[in-house]
Amino acid sequence: MRKITSSFVCIFSIFILLPTITPFHAVQTVPSSESNYTYGFIGTAVGSANAEILTKKDVLEAIVSQINETKFKWFDSILANTIGPRPYYLVSNMEAAEFIANELNSTGSIFATYQWFTYAGKKILNVIGTLPSADPSNQSRIVVGAHFDTVSDAPGADDNGSGVALLLEVARVLSRFTFDCTIEFVAFNAEEDGLVGSNHYAQQALESGEDILLVINIDMCIWDNPSAPSNEKLWIVYDGTVSYEDCERFADSILETSYTYVMAPIQKISSTNNTYVSVENWRRSDQASFWDAGFSALWIFEFNGFQNPYIHSPADSMDIESYNFTLGTQAARVVAATVAKLATPFIVDLVPPTLRIISPSVGYKVESSKLTVTWIGSDTDSGIDHYEVKLDEGAWINVGNNTSYNFAELNDGKHTVYVKAVDKAGNSVEHLVNFTVDTTIFPPMWTVIIALVPAITVSVAVVYFLRRKKPANITTFVP
Repeated sequence: MRKITSSFVCIFSIFILLPTITPFHAVQTVPSSESNYTYGFIGTAVGSANAEILTKKDVLEAIVSQINETKFKWFDSILANTIGPRPYYLVSNMEAAEFIANELNSTGSIFATYQWFTYAGKKILNVIGTLPSADPSNQSRIVVGAHFDTVSDAPGADDNGSGVALLLEVARVLSRFTFDCTIEFVAFNAEEDGLVGSNHYAQQALESGEDILLVINIDMCIWDNPSAPSNEKLWIVYDGTVSYEDCERFADSILETSYTYVMAPIQKISSTNNTYVSVENWRRSDQASFWDAGFSALWIFEFNGFQNPYIHSPADSMDIESYNFTLGTQAARVVAATVAKLATPFIVDLVPPTLRIISPSVGYKVESSKLTVTWIGSDTDSGIDHYEVKLDEGAWINVGNNTSYNFAELNDGKHTVYVKAVDKAGNSVEHLVNFTVDTTIFPPMWTVIIALVPAITVSVAVVYFLRRKKPANITTFVP
């Protein structure tokens, strides 16, 4: 009876104390409904799990919304600050060409090639990025061009880093769409030496009988000329020496597109206009090479940029106060919308993937310096291209199509893990989870042992007390 009583007391004490053990090792979580899922739409959200049928207006609005001023400025800063002066005969010219080609190729849809030719006894090149038509039978093309060379001592932020930045930003956005005709993004070389690169390209196109619908040349688009009217910070220069159908109609198309989708301060001006400069000045940029070859071509140009006091000098830098990168971004939106409208976009995927982090859960407490993150994602339209993951403010890590990633050597404290899903159309979505690392917590086995010490102590004391207690005297009656 004493043994049974002692065992019962021990077991009872353990059950009483077990609830006090749990807080030492239980995972602390919050309800899943409190998880803060953040989904980021690139472009216009169409609000369904699948891509909806979009009108051309929908697509153009989406394209305009995706042109990014920060990205535009970054492109220009690489050319002006990182690479600097880039005349055709310097190594920096080739560095600029490689940068442009790499950015075009990084879109995944545009394929960059070099068009080599000889000038002044030196092999130099144009960079051609091709976004192929979705209709192989359609051989027509639209060309977006800008020269990337400078004079010998100029960083060329405006002349013509701004034009190349516009070209790259328009290419980045349009690469996410498909069109009924080919779009070429061409960086011309040696413009400062007499339109050399564009003349070579135009003559090659003429000799091969290429069907070029329109060329849009961008040369200087960020100087906010203080004498410009508020609605005329930018010009569309068209060839006024040919019939309306051969050139001016495209300038009107740009104006209509701008009024509808951008509201940029842009107006058209004829190459026969001598109000600001003598007419030969209108031939000082690459569109003149295409006019001479008989192609329709326009020049996007800042208001009377001939007066820009900084170009062709070391002062043509990113630091000029009157350089307005918002103005350049507006020009990029106009060009992007115009090209997309003329090229006839197909139905596109504007819906981001779905994504959810499975582990860790929100508020998870990690008792180790290691953590495995797992997630699920899907995209029913274009499909998942890749996932990326990062910890706290670290860099994004491309993990391909894997749906888990291991982090090691985590420091104690609060952390945030981020996962990003990117589909093949370029749409992306992010999900994040906050968790805590605490490696100072005792391992569960030792926690249980330590928690049981009070119960064992009490049990031993009870048994000892029962054993010491003498039984009452019982008188045995003997008849």
